[in-house]
Amino acid sequence: MKRIYTAVTLTVITCMLSYVGNVTQAGAQEVTGKVWTVEEILAERKTPREKRKPRMCRGGAFKPCACPKDVPTLVQYRPAVKECGGDAAIVLSGAKYMDIYSVVVRDVENKDRWPAQGANGCTPYETNVLGLNKCSVFKVQKILGIENETRDAEVHCLGASGYSPLFKRVSRITAKFKDIPNSNADPLARWCLAGPATPLN
Repeated sequence: MKRIYTAVTLTVITCMLSYVGNVTQAGAQEVTGKVWTVEEILAERKTPREKRKPRMCRGGAFKPCACPKDVPTLVQYRPAVKECGGDAAIVLSGAKYMDIYSVVVRDVENKDRWPAQGANGCTPYETNVLGLNKCSVFKVQKILGIENETRDAEVHCLGASGYSPLFKRVSRITAKFKDIPNSNADPLARWCLAGPATPLN
């Protein structure tokens, strides 16, 4: 995804991506809890912890993810963000986590394509074969760049509110740092969430 920045201080700018509107399922966008602003989220950002091996949780059928309390503090999740139209967002800060190839949330079955029939009027081909971002509420619909002296944050807006029934089974974030063509060995990070409606970091 292309990212464009201008010299502004803690001002949100929208990447030149096509932003998809609300999901059509009734009640999918209804917000029933706190809605954060980007400024609030960054104010809540913690100082990075000393490096240590994270504890891993929720293994079994799928590879485990770093336990919620061990997720790097420069990785934040909020179930509803004003600048994302009330949808959930993943906020990534610092050189290690910005400009990653992609980031998504996944459910307890490790799916990142939901709803199964596709969102926003997508065809089955667009949803299941092409895997377009606009077809899944678990995928990023737009990226907001936050730029100050250090250009140190990106807000990845997802396709529905974390309070939505569509998000009720969301349990983790998966980040792909680099896409290696024709390879199943892309460098990934897996971070557990405390819950779809619970803020992280």
